[in-house]
Amino acid sequence: MTANGDNTAGDAPTSRPLVKLENVDVALAGNRVLHDLNWELHAGEHWAIVGANGSGKTSFLRLVAGNLWPAPNSGNRRYDFDGDIQIDAVQALERITLVGHELQDRYTRLGWNFDAVDVVLSGLKRTDVPRHETDPQDRIRARGLLRKLKLLHLAEKPFLELSRGQQRRVLIARGLAFKPVILILDEPVAGLDAESRRALNETIEQISEDITVLCSYHEAANLPRNMNRILRLAAGHVTEVGSIEPGSDAFGDHSRDSTPPRPISPVTTDPDKVVIDVANASIWIDKQRVLVDINWRLLEGEHWQVIGANGAGKSTFLRLLHGQLRPAKGGSIEFPAIDDPDNVWSLRRQIAWVSPELQAGYWYPSTVYQCIASGFDSSIGQTRRLKPDEAELVDELLEQFELSDLSKRNVKALSYGQFRRVLIARAVVHSPKVLLLDEPWEGLDPGNLELIMHELTQIIARGSQLICATHFHRHAEQFNRELVLEKGRIARAG
Repeated sequence: MTANGDNTAGDAPTSRPLVKLENVDVALAGNRVLHDLNWELHAGEHWAIVGANGSGKTSFLRLVAGNLWPAPNSGNRRYDFDGDIQIDAVQALERITLVGHELQDRYTRLGWNFDAVDVVLSGLKRTDVPRHETDPQDRIRARGLLRKLKLLHLAEKPFLELSRGQQRRVLIARGLAFKPVILILDEPVAGLDAESRRALNETIEQISEDITVLCSYHEAANLPRNMNRILRLAAGHVTEVGSIEPGSDAFGDHSRDSTPPRPISPVTTDPDKVVIDVANASIWIDKQRVLVDINWRLLEGEHWQVIGANGAGKSTFLRLLHGQLRPAKGGSIEFPAIDDPDNVWSLRRQIAWVSPELQAGYWYPSTVYQCIASGFDSSIGQTRRLKPDEAELVDELLEQFELSDLSKRNVKALSYGQFRRVLIARAVVHSPKVLLLDEPWEGLDPGNLELIMHELTQIIARGSQLICATHFHRHAEQFNRELVLEKGRIARAG
């Protein structure tokens, strides 16, 4: 890669830019999140927007897409799609499509559980949800877009029953249905297993032949090979703008995780000390059997990493353990080490759960402090004044998770990775017997990942047992057991 320190696109074409930012600031909820941006986007450029959690990547992409306005008196944003320069976002909203966590979370929060093909059809009709009658030709086009992303086998499956990674790819197919001039993908590989990341990168490379593409990443590694420009952000400031040369190390090996697996630690347990006991459990969702004949036990002292590809049933398995789902007739789940497990509030205090779905559904306008405090009552939003010892614990957790400087910020103004740290802190206010983590590494940069791994060690030391669902064969030092799921069945446990 080469860098250009003037914060403009190095060696830019002589044609007028599609998008131009001049001295632009952006503020969210009264906080300045982007500072003095100078940048141009030209046809034929494909940008990797790189930065840590909280660096401003999502805000930058939303600014380019027209979803955010520059702060008053801070500079200019200009669009030029047809030789008619405009400063409002009317054209941008028609020509630029943004796909990211915010859109995906909205489907979860509002319960939009349409079939995958209907989600893509809403893109063809340029609506939030499928509202209009469709003709057979539209359905053929929608299925063709799913086929392009190797998702045709999911066409008739309800969106909310798909894995997080599958949902993301369906929404990208929907974004392509808009026929955008510019396609913006915010953390497109977040939540995807290695094979899905490889397939998506190949798709991005293919569509970039006709569409200008911007993608955000935590690191400039394993990028799609069409990326030819990089913009790096830190604390809302541009720190690097330049070219990505063909053959750069930034492209890497799409088929592998960027870090090697770490071994599962050995453990000696007492088979008589059972915490959770699952027997012959099958889970059906919308007439689909998602888990099949699960037989599994959690013993005292065990910390399990649950491995599997997108759609293997990992999230459903955690929801079973959390008591959200019950086994079909003939199966059972028991909680021998949990006090009063039939009382849902007692169960929630002793078995905590953090997931992308919880993050999407946390809609209440809370500060970071209030969100952590809501963990005492398992509520969405703080519902009462804290006792002195509870307030002291929240202050300790803010410090431990390096959130003190953000304590008064609205959680919706946080980056995706920052919000994940807040929810893990919220989950441990009761020092739960069991902590369920669904894809906890999703959306975390290396620094935040290291912080979370350190805190998990502390959580174990305080007596909690971990069960973590992930598609990464790595970050295993806190775990001493591994469960592999394939198509809803246990493929291996050891």
